[in-house]
Amino acid sequence: MNSISTCRNPASRISLYTTIRALSSSSNPNSKRELKDLTPSDLCYYWDTRPPKDEQLAFADKVFTPSRHSPLKLWSAAKFRTTPFASVEPEVAFLGRSNVGKSSLLNAIMGQEICWTSSKPGRTREMNAFGIGGTKGGESKVVLLDMPGYGKASRSEWGAEIMKYLQGRKQLRRAFLLIDSTHGIKQTDAEILRLFRHHAIPHQIILSKVDKFLVRQLKQIKTGVTPANIERLQLLLQGIKPIVQPDPRASEGPGSLGEILTCSAEAKIGPGRSLGIDAVRWSILSAAGIDGSLQGGRLAVPTAAETSATMS
Repeated sequence: MNSISTCRNPASRISLYTTIRALSSSSNPNSKRELKDLTPSDLCYYWDTRPPKDEQLAFADKVFTPSRHSPLKLWSAAKFRTTPFASVEPEVAFLGRSNVGKSSLLNAIMGQEICWTSSKPGRTREMNAFGIGGTKGGESKVVLLDMPGYGKASRSEWGAEIMKYLQGRKQLRRAFLLIDSTHGIKQTDAEILRLFRHHAIPHQIILSKVDKFLVRQLKQIKTGVTPANIERLQLLLQGIKPIVQPDPRASEGPGSLGEILTCSAEAKIGPGRSLGIDAVRWSILSAAGIDGSLQGGRLAVPTAAETSATMS
């Protein structure tokens, strides 16, 4: 019984993770790992949920593989009252400070340069919706929303419309809050988190630009990441946990989902693939209630023939 309870204790899981990492790197503490070999458990922090399995990541990759019908720009709206209320697809919204990299992240998630990006903050001025996983003559499986940024370059009226959407949109399944890992949680981020809790809006945290946290220069990524830097990232995520999921006895509402994701749209791990994007894709599908079907005890993943058929 003691061994079971220890495994279920989050603090014990953290200690176990640290011990395993220390043992694995003890023979050569300077040994490096390539980006493509890093797992969601290395890059993210899960305490209320479990890291996705390889077959789940493969399923998400198939759903997000671009075709003639996905991704698809569905609509744009500056006002909540002009959004299409008759749509039935589940939606997830991406929010963050101006110039945090929301549009770049969404392009990496969708596998196409479909969102307009700019180095100048505040360029996204409307709610922009994109359909994912659609087939010929069929509806999208999930809708991703690129929301106007908040902060220095934002406008107060945008914030009011965003809150109307978050509170009143029945199709919304989860809001993803993007935070720059090199800057941490700013005051405006903390205010958004309080609004999420106050209005009981389901939400999750994603740390962007994690490559800058793992190495000092992007070119060093090519030589690999040290175990010490991976451990340093885990300690950062553990420190953020009480901020995004405070003690319910002292909080005015539910905290974030019990997992923190990290990613980098700039750090490439293969053709058309960016660091941490696979785990983000799976979390999107999980929020939308799309986790694949079980056939013969295995997770059903669209075949190559099925994927190519959508291209015709």
